[in-house]
Amino acid sequence: MEKEKLKKKIKYIGLFGNPVKHSLSPVIHRNFSRDIKINYNYSSFLCTKSNFFKNVVEFFNSGGYGCNITVPFKRDSFRIPNQYSKKAYISGSLNTLVKVEDNNFLGDNTDGIGLIYDLKRLKYLKKNNTIVLLLGSGGVAYSIVYHLLKEKCCIFVLNRTIINSIKLVKRFKCFGKIFIFSDYSYKNKFDIIINATSCGLDDKYPIFPKKLIFPDTRCYDISYSKKRLLTPFLSLCKYLGSKYYSDGLGMLVAQAAYSCFLWFKILPNIKKNIDLLKLII
Repeated sequence: MEKEKLKKKIKYIGLFGNPVKHSLSPVIHRNFSRDIKINYNYSSFLCTKSNFFKNVVEFFNSGGYGCNITVPFKRDSFRIPNQYSKKAYISGSLNTLVKVEDNNFLGDNTDGIGLIYDLKRLKYLKKNNTIVLLLGSGGVAYSIVYHLLKEKCCIFVLNRTIINSIKLVKRFKCFGKIFIFSDYSYKNKFDIIINATSCGLDDKYPIFPKKLIFPDTRCYDISYSKKRLLTPFLSLCKYLGSKYYSDGLGMLVAQAAYSCFLWFKILPNIKKNIDLLKLII
């Protein structure tokens, strides 16, 4: 009976971030709504640092049911809920909120599980000891490191601000092998290079040693481009000789599906929706 009520009554879900105009999330969730046969409206809200918390509170006070948080507020949003999933608590970063009983909020982070789903779909992960170069140490990096370590990856972090890399490594070193990248001491090849920076939004690529790209290096960009164009990072990797590269479209759909599961307890068909999205963008 409760599921039938949920299907009939429209639910309001929001996306809060800056920028949001480029986001494919509203398209993905329209597909999900049809897929799982639950009527929900997904809207985007452009925020500034000064009005982010105000906008989220007003959304829920006006009847909002759940929301996604995107850059640059994933770590700031950790202050909103009073309940956390284990992975959100460990990462200290959120991308999903849902209103629960007594006007409390549950915070979760589905980025990491979305990334692992996509890396496995692409067959980029080894069974053990995949050596990863992680570019960036912001909110997205915090969202995905724990899950990479759970998959027995060995992670090296490279960020333009070294102190931020140090903070990231200190937070997660108890969960597995994670180190600061040093161009002078590291001599091995990386299995995967992941761009977790947001510089692609400004049509730029992150700074990293170009000698690290080999034909068999898997290059993965958390960002994605519409019209199936390569991101600046992936364009560079292809130019440098990599034969294996992918944007984060699959991760985007997967993390959205796990957010949907948090809200409605139904998981959309991820692979079907990745294929569908590729046809319409």
